[in-house]
Amino acid sequence: MQRTYHFVPLCHGLDDLCHRHLKIAQLDDLNDPFELWAIAQPDQRLRQAISATKQQMAKQYGLLCFSLDWHNPLLWSHFADRHRGLALGFDVNERILKRVSYVKDRPVPEKINFETADRLLFTKYEDWRYEQEARIYTTLQDPDPKTGLYFADFGEQLVLREVIAGPLCAVTKQELCDAAGSATEVEFKKAGLAFDTFRMVIDPAWVW
Repeated sequence: MQRTYHFVPLCHGLDDLCHRHLKIAQLDDLNDPFELWAIAQPDQRLRQAISATKQQMAKQYGLLCFSLDWHNPLLWSHFADRHRGLALGFDVNERILKRVSYVKDRPVPEKINFETADRLLFTKYEDWRYEQEARIYTTLQDPDPKTGLYFADFGEQLVLREVIAGPLCAVTKQELCDAAGSATEVEFKKAGLAFDTFRMVIDPAWVW
């Protein structure tokens, strides 16, 4: 199992804890416009083929996105409501988890095959490296009837172990405990600013 972290605004994080699920990111709604476009596409026919493939994949598949590190303040700023959200720490089955590769230049594929498709899903521009991202590629099944969104349930392959509140998060320990319900194996913590580095650290007075 690999410890990973999923960053969310507080309201979404509390909902995830209450319902014991994570939202699946849909391929046509990711924050990087180069998603699934990471290879060079000098040929128009190749661009058309990849565009059609992406549209088809977006109807059937999605991603669960994690970081391997919670200490980077950029992650809290960009994905956890500017330090007011949560980082949910999971132990994830390494057989279904794959790390993202970061590249400076867009490689030119010799041919379009499974390896190319794999590269499209797990390759990003090098400036995203700070995310230290790892992903689970999953199918979209039954959407939530109220929101139309897709969720993956916590379980043996996605085990919640930590909830870290951001340094500006107003949530209380009791609110987190109430949201998590019977999940007694979960540790509740709060992040703070390190005194001698540009890192986030655990506030020892808040560990519960």
